[in-house]
Amino acid sequence: MLGKSIYISWMLWLLVNLFANGQPNYQDAIFQGLSFQMQADSMQRMVEAQTQTLATAPESQKSGIKIVIRDCNAQAIALQKKADECFFQASKYEGVPANATAEVQSVVDSEVVVQTEPEIAPVAKNAPEKPDDKKSPADDFAILAKSPYSTSKPIPIDQALPGGVAYKIQLGAFSKPLAANAFKGLTPVSGERLSNGVTKYYVGLFRKFADADDALRKVHEYGYKDAYIVAFYNQKVVNPERAKQLESQ
Repeated sequence: MLGKSIYISWMLWLLVNLFANGQPNYQDAIFQGLSFQMQADSMQRMVEAQTQTLATAPESQKSGIKIVIRDCNAQAIALQKKADECFFQASKYEGVPANATAEVQSVVDSEVVVQTEPEIAPVAKNAPEKPDDKKSPADDFAILAKSPYSTSKPIPIDQALPGGVAYKIQLGAFSKPLAANAFKGLTPVSGERLSNGVTKYYVGLFRKFADADDALRKVHEYGYKDAYIVAFYNQKVVNPERAKQLESQ
């Protein structure tokens, strides 16, 4: 979500460049892109809000809420794609400063996130060591014969996320902590405790969307039909489409 101050700064930057360029096509592309971006952010915020509601909703309402989450997530992805296409088109018009698109992209990459700060797990003081480059985090994902977690080996909560792009598969959000073996043989499972007491549970940690998507298919087949991919960039939630674009950077 872009903060109010970011939007104001961005609009001022756009107005300066629009008058400098004086190109209708450029103006149209920029303003269309900004419109799509705001709509995408709104849909992503709706996904987060409905996910929280789902944790405490009566069983009779959960089916409808899950449909809303699924539809809003699909709309957010589609709108983000349209916004990206508009910004790319604007960069192709003659007369646009060479660094204009990079500046806009930098703002988007760093600020278009779901900044519901109380809900985002804080980064641990002792950051994890840099993983072995020869091993992908996706290699750790597995479905075992029985749960690897127990009272003596509980599901880790509020682990530090690595920097850069990362993906997890969200299994659900619950008003009370679950038993250690609640997710059967899925591993690695982790939790994120929100300020309102709700706990989100995830499985896996992936650096590439393709790996997360492949794992998601297996999770669905294992019985968790409502699981979905959550993307992070520098420990903050971002749209999966944006994360995929950042993978190569």
